[in-house]
Amino acid sequence: AAFVPQGLRISPHAPRPNVLVLLVDDMGYSDLAAYGSPNASTPHIDALIGSGVKFTNWVSAAPICTPSRAALQTGRYPIRTGCIGNLEKYRVIPTPSNPHGLDPEQHVSMATALKHAGYRTGMAGKWHLGINGNTGTLSAQDHAFTPTAHSYETYLGAPYTNAPMCAVDGDGVSQKYRSGPTYCFLMANTTVVEQPLRLENFTRTITDFAVDFLRNQKPATSHNEYESSPFFFLMSYFHVHTPLFTMRKNRGRSRGGLFGDNVEELDDSVGRIVQVLREEGLLNDTVIFLTSDNGPYQEEGWENSGRTNVYDAGSKQRLGRLRGGKGQVFEGGIRMPGAVVWPGVTTAGTESDVMVSTMDIFPTVLQAAGVDLGKDYIVDGKDMTPVLRGANASQHDVFLHYCGFNILAARVHGRFKVFWAMQKWYTNDPKNASVCLECCNGVNPASQLVVPAAELCGCSEKDLIRFPTGEEQVFDVQSADLTESNSLTSANWPADAQLSRAQVISIATAEKERMEKEIHSKPTSKELGLALLAVLRPLANLAAPGVGRLCRSMASVGAEDLGACVIADKVHACACAIKANF
Repeated sequence: AAFVPQGLRISPHAPRPNVLVLLVDDMGYSDLAAYGSPNASTPHIDALIGSGVKFTNWVSAAPICTPSRAALQTGRYPIRTGCIGNLEKYRVIPTPSNPHGLDPEQHVSMATALKHAGYRTGMAGKWHLGINGNTGTLSAQDHAFTPTAHSYETYLGAPYTNAPMCAVDGDGVSQKYRSGPTYCFLMANTTVVEQPLRLENFTRTITDFAVDFLRNQKPATSHNEYESSPFFFLMSYFHVHTPLFTMRKNRGRSRGGLFGDNVEELDDSVGRIVQVLREEGLLNDTVIFLTSDNGPYQEEGWENSGRTNVYDAGSKQRLGRLRGGKGQVFEGGIRMPGAVVWPGVTTAGTESDVMVSTMDIFPTVLQAAGVDLGKDYIVDGKDMTPVLRGANASQHDVFLHYCGFNILAARVHGRFKVFWAMQKWYTNDPKNASVCLECCNGVNPASQLVVPAAELCGCSEKDLIRFPTGEEQVFDVQSADLTESNSLTSANWPADAQLSRAQVISIATAEKERMEKEIHSKPTSKELGLALLAVLRPLANLAAPGVGRLCRSMASVGAEDLGACVIADKVHACACAIKANF
């Protein structure tokens, strides 16, 4: 059962707007035309951004998928939820069979909180926050961590992620590699409905689902109390995560190659969804959030990843690029395109450099819905409504930047960024500027067991450069130095700063030490063992939740046949069972 805080209170006088969250995957800071991209046309997203507040200092809670998504769902630092990977090398849920995930019995998701306020809830697309909690090889699945376990009444999507194994064959299906069906499948609530996944049509599939959900909602003026209940819908795209894909009709349409085609297909989807809101009379009662989970996957190569360029607002000239990318706590990994449209709250055409975070969506929405989780339930995000109304100060005194279990940096008042440590840029293969810069390019040796994949920069001690006390690196990242190229000393400290360099470091350090004292920063031996089990399970038994549900539901495949199939082809048991069935 979903966890209910003892202090939960619901206000009957809250405005209760509809809520729509549009979450992109691995998008760089400058991948949208509204943020300067010359490589893709995004008229629908640009129009949406122009109708609300465009943020230039929107920060993700983590530079990689699972933890950033856990922070969105809960408003909590990922270290609180455990969604940081139990091994520092694996900061995401590494396989569909991982026996861990975002636990609804311990943490309140946005959908769960809003259900208490009478919202209808739905989700489409990528989840990547766990599926099953059982660790047995052939035990019945408990669906402990799925979207439906977190109070999403209806869900259609891929509960894992767009992994390298999902690359498509000539028919647009995720079976270019033998492991594709094991990792890449479509679920409706808790039932696998497509395996392997027809990836090329995935965006259209989840967009159709979102459109159907929205068409079944009614404006607040409806006389049907249930139908006129407010809704919350999370639209979670695979775009623009690799492997890149689009419908065939969209290939070659952009100036930016296949990556640009992905961005433009994403724009089409957003355009359809906003148009449906307009047609159904829902747009004026809906708050819309648009952002990305983390920065671009540089290690996949320039042609396959996003950009983090910074452009002059007036001349449109390129000023530089954000440092780093996905997996790193430099700005390229955590500074996102972000916008909020909220009729009656935001002003069209507004731009803000005040720091807000994806983690702030949770408390902002709960405040609007009249949901109070009580003083004993910790939420790290802050209600961004004052900023949306024009406040020029961040609601965060200190915002911590985690890399795995380690706090490497922190923002103070949204302006100054203090580094106690920085990640090293290293390579498995010879350094190759044609692949990426400021990254850790090269194939992860362990990935050769399944599908060759690039490796992100790590977070363990061997991956870090630590600075002695008094030699911390500090940057003015609000608007003066987005590229983190000018380390501040007492000599060049900004004259308009209200705090000294020493005071900024002291404030950041105090919060870092407080948090480290509150939450242990290393996994227990039990957690470590389970993480290793999760990494090895695909090589030892049925690797995906879809395997058990789909294969064992086939009447013509008896237990003995399936067992023989598993013995003969352990990694691809489901594909083997399908062959036996047909």
